Amino acid sequence: MPDSSDDRLARRGQAATQLVAVYALGCLTLPVGAGLFVGMLFGGGLGLLLLPVVAVGLFFLAGTATSSASPATGPVARRFWWAVAVTAGGMTGVGGIAWLTTFFDIEYGEMAPWMLAAGLPYTVVAALFLGRRLRLAVLAVVVLLGAGAAVAVQQQVRQEHAESRRADLLSLLQAPLDQIYTTEIPGYRRTTTPVTATTDYEPTDQATVKYWREQTIVVTVSRTAVEGPDCGPDPLYVPQPAPVLLPPDAPADAPAPVQPTPPPPPRPEEISCRPDGSSLLYRHARGSHEYIRTDGDVVLRAGAGTVVDEALLRAAVLAARPISEDELATELLGG
Repeated sequence: MPDSSDDRLARRGQAATQLVAVYALGCLTLPVGAGLFVGMLFGGGLGLLLLPVVAVGLFFLAGTATSSASPATGPVARRFWWAVAVTAGGMTGVGGIAWLTTFFDIEYGEMAPWMLAAGLPYTVVAALFLGRRLRLAVLAVVVLLGAGAAVAVQQQVRQEHAESRRADLLSLLQAPLDQIYTTEIPGYRRTTTPVTATTDYEPTDQATVKYWREQTIVVTVSRTAVEGPDCGPDPLYVPQPAPVLLPPDAPADAPAPVQPTPPPPPRPEEISCRPDGSSLLYRHARGSHEYIRTDGDVVLRAGAGTVVDEALLRAAVLAARPISEDELATELLGG
């Protein structure tokens, strides 16, 4: 006697329930298996053997609750071998997924997305015992879910990698990121790592430099507003004094000459400051000068000894810009 429409509908409902139950149990095998693996490391390999045994038992119970879904879950003996097949096929599929992650160098990230993916191989095996149409439909859904899970995991891993990389980058900085600037100065190169609000620039042609830091340009960044007729309160850069050298004909045992002490910063009344155009200030004292530019709430200062041309300081503050995270990552983290 052919099945009535009600019987077919009930059997399809049982099949859908069976697949949902198999998928849910398959998802649980991943964290349970991970826990048993940890237990195996401390208590021996017997604990790990419990996973397939427990899985077969749980799938057998799921098959019992949905025994009318297919002939494979009808009689008890068939139901047992159905549970064995679902367990073996599902675990093989999970192992294949693990191999693919290794082959394609995919990082694991959090457990939750992988739990959702772990249930798919078990569901595919269970679907093979159902009717052709339902089997094809389930396989199509599983493929879509698998692709979606792979994309979700990759996005999560990329996001976690980016967050970790940014945290590593910020941990190297000694000043807020928005106070680290870089600039381009004709004939100069940066000689300090950009991790603070102060960076030094030296001439690329050192043949023109008479002594260390003679022509150094120092760019500083602060949030201290420019005040007063001297454009303070930040101190004006004081250049390094010329060292005292031994004469060429000095004996080998001649004592080292006493080096000059750097002069103190000039007092406010010794500093003159005048505007240069609408956005710049030029600050000057005996032996020192600097250009100042305000960028929002940030004050940029490029200072040097007066041996350095005023135009170079002007170019330094005009070209100064916040350094990007990508530039910092390339310089500090190697790419």
